[in-house]
Amino acid sequence: MGFWDGKADRTPHQNGRQSWAALKAMSNGPRRAVLDQALLGMCAVSLDTSTDANDEGRVTLDGETIVTLKKPTNAFLADKQLRFLRTYADLRGDRLSEIVMQTGDIQSFFALVGYMAPDATKWTLALNQAIYRLCTMIEQPLKHAFDVARPIAMTAKVQPIIQTPGHGSWPSGHATESFASATLLTRLFYNRGFDPVQEIANGNELYRHAERIAMNRTVAGVHFPTDSMAGAVLGVTLAEALVRLLDGETEVKARTFNGDTYEGDFTLKALTDALDGNTVVQTTSVTFSQDIVPAWLRRLWDDAKEEW
Repeated sequence: MGFWDGKADRTPHQNGRQSWAALKAMSNGPRRAVLDQALLGMCAVSLDTSTDANDEGRVTLDGETIVTLKKPTNAFLADKQLRFLRTYADLRGDRLSEIVMQTGDIQSFFALVGYMAPDATKWTLALNQAIYRLCTMIEQPLKHAFDVARPIAMTAKVQPIIQTPGHGSWPSGHATESFASATLLTRLFYNRGFDPVQEIANGNELYRHAERIAMNRTVAGVHFPTDSMAGAVLGVTLAEALVRLLDGETEVKARTFNGDTYEGDFTLKALTDALDGNTVVQTTSVTFSQDIVPAWLRRLWDDAKEEW
């Protein structure tokens, strides 16, 4: 309103401010995009694209493999895993309500262990939801490449109590996301040293919820136990690596899951045994430079830790 000669008469407060301050000033949508690009930019899925028969997939972090998954054949699943679906079906009456809720919301179950409110734990929620989105961007290319059949494709008698998803069964996305979330939140919720393998062995509250979320997918009739084992190994390893890098460490665990030979059930005990041994899961170490973590992401991590 009024005459303007085209000259500036204000000094932008953005001049020279740190990237963390710029991120905090962004609205939720753009901030999510920046966070997602940073996390996904560090990670990638490696597959043999020269053939349609992808028997092995790898997840890399800054070009180094941290997860290797060897898929089972459909014949192997029909012979060794399908029987579990009949046993788990007896729990459907008890689990139906939570199974239905978990089709679209698993974060609320972890809020039973630690408060998760937008005002009180803003940055914890931002990171946790970013982990879910990162898992989706990793698990879906693996599901597409492996193209493992769902239980309903092997027998009409399984009769799932929810709609069977229209993509591959292995690895389980629910298991990947719930175990990644449990790993991240274990670091934040509990005031003790960060050791996911020991926490799984001890059965902390977060991992118990992750176990139940994963198992419920077998109860529902849409996943095999091995799907959950693959997802758990993927989710734990991915989140553990990110947490250790955010904590300023340079050495992270790399794991291989031999899903092509795993016949067993999925429980925290089975996962503990797999992580402790060298048959079902092999564990090695990879060293990274701290330079791969943006400065603003470290500040976000510091603020998330301060919420607890």
